[in-house]
Amino acid sequence: MKNKLKSTFSLHYFFLFLLISASSYAQNGSLDLTFDTDGKVTTTIGTAGDVAYAVAIQTDGKIVVVGERQNGSNADFALVRYNTNGSLDTNFSNDGKVTTDFGGFSDNGIAVAIQTDGKIIVAGRSSNGTNYDFAVARYNTDGGLDNTFDIDGKVTTAIGGSSDWGNSITIQADGKILVAGYAAGSLNYDFAVVRYNTNGSLDNSFNTDGIVTTDIGGTANLCSSIAIQPDAKIVLAGSTSIGPGYDFTVVRYDSTGILDNTFDTDGIVTTDIGNSIDDLFALAIQSDGKIVAVGVSNNGNNDDFALVRYNTNGSLDNSFDTDGKVTTNIGNFSDDRGLSVAIQSDGKILVAGDTEINNADFALVSYNPDGSLNTGFDTDGKVTTAIASSDDDRAFSIAIQGDGKIVVAGGSIIGSNNYDFSVVRYNNTIIAGIEETGTNIMAACVYPNPANELLVISYQLIGIDLTELKIFDVMGHQVFKSAGSVGENVIDVSRFENGIYFVQLQIVNNIETQKIIIQH
Repeated sequence: MKNKLKSTFSLHYFFLFLLISASSYAQNGSLDLTFDTDGKVTTTIGTAGDVAYAVAIQTDGKIVVVGERQNGSNADFALVRYNTNGSLDTNFSNDGKVTTDFGGFSDNGIAVAIQTDGKIIVAGRSSNGTNYDFAVARYNTDGGLDNTFDIDGKVTTAIGGSSDWGNSITIQADGKILVAGYAAGSLNYDFAVVRYNTNGSLDNSFNTDGIVTTDIGGTANLCSSIAIQPDAKIVLAGSTSIGPGYDFTVVRYDSTGILDNTFDTDGIVTTDIGNSIDDLFALAIQSDGKIVAVGVSNNGNNDDFALVRYNTNGSLDNSFDTDGKVTTNIGNFSDDRGLSVAIQSDGKILVAGDTEINNADFALVSYNPDGSLNTGFDTDGKVTTAIASSDDDRAFSIAIQGDGKIVVAGGSIIGSNNYDFSVVRYNNTIIAGIEETGTNIMAACVYPNPANELLVISYQLIGIDLTELKIFDVMGHQVFKSAGSVGENVIDVSRFENGIYFVQLQIVNNIETQKIIIQH
């Protein structure tokens, strides 16, 4: 057994050395050339323009991108699924592409979430002939509509007396679905959130009818994003017209839809950043509960990326660039829009959007947890990417793979006046190495890989504590945690879904992370 372990260790260290050597040449923020050879993929769906508004990563690493397909004067929900190398996944509706018509002249897929069983939920809006309603569709893993979701896989919900826009989606731990956006009344727009049961029906335990609207006070209260805290409280974020301009706005509710008065006394916070126009487009919650909101702030001449971080009680976090607010210009005189945010496991913040330095290009910025630019990311923390010869590239969504690589999706004009889906993947290493402890070897061996029923983590360094074991799925969700011990730590993974996972071992003050595959 000892000889077998020794040879296993040797092979493990050899391949790890190769991996570290190869990745050392891939600067964080550089294009990932293993993704369709140049890091960029464009996909045509319809005949009159296609734009991707959201991206999500499955547990098996496949990439789901959703948006709209323009077809003449009509638009439909559009989904594309890519393999990990950027090719179209032909197991998804035969060609990797799915479109869905709700029956109106315009159906726009804006947001996506993936259930734990792999089903895909897309939210947006659909025209009812007079105005727009919230629209939600659920798909099976093969791309077909799920007929257990309101019989035909599609649900529309009217909220206000006029148009209602669904802009963001999230799934609760119990499987209930939350869609947030805004609803138009007779005089103004209000924040709106709808909660659905797992079968697509409205959840009457949420404000008695499944629907909550909130008037912030301005004439236009435009909600763009939703997130759920670990304590099940619900956070909505967007923009509110205050006087002549707009301010960032964050609203928190308890799990029943009632405004949370522990959040700035009334559940509502507005924040002024620049001269007049501060538009909030995306929201994320850190592991410590702090709330990060991103968007655009006008500096008097043009737009800049804007970030605000709030403490859990709604106050500005003064440890974030001294006042809780950060603005970043990509080009000195360009309009720069931060439209999507993701938080790495090491606390760094990634914001994606676009910049108009010359033409419009994808823009990606990496921040340290204190709000400063991460200069280890493409030397200055900022990356811009032109897609082919396009003169208009708009990035709307970002996701982080389990291995740390960054996927950004949007739309680009390729060879005509019409947009295509565009997806870019960037290199990015989050994993921290183990410092030498006098052994010249890493501390643990993880086997078998792929694992089926049992996973063994063999830890041999007597006298140095293995503090903690954690396993994360490819989306960064923690699925296992325990205290570690010297010798063999055996974990039952028989209930884990097939896919890529990451084993994280904390050894003293260092963290070692290894990728594994579970295949039953």
